[in-house]
Amino acid sequence: MSNNKLLFFVDEGGFEDYTPLFISMGFDVDFEDSQRKAVKLAKKNIYQTLVAEFSYNPEFRDRVSNIESLLATLESHSPEVKIIILYDKINQPQLNQLKQRYRMDATLVFPVDEQTITDSISA
Repeated sequence: MSNNKLLFFVDEGGFEDYTPLFISMGFDVDFEDSQRKAVKLAKKNIYQTLVAEFSYNPEFRDRVSNIESLLATLESHSPEVKIIILYDKINQPQLNQLKQRYRMDATLVFPVDEQTITDSISA
């Protein structure tokens, strides 16, 4: 079993699938597009890296975003995890709110190229 696990969470998508890149970097990748399932994986595994798409929906009553539960779970189950967030510039105010509550190692604005992701993960 690889001890270099990466959780790749995609919510709305519409961008490149970076899974082959992550695999080429030596990661054992769990790809998930369901928040509930991503949280379940985060409870079961220890991850070294999270790459997650941030999206904001004004209908979330008690949360700012789609990834709060996931970040909270990782905080307790994978405290050393490197957190890389992909987001759309229009969601900057909501991301700033989330940043006040959760640690993030890198926040990358779409469009994101492979070199930027590689650099963020390697940093």
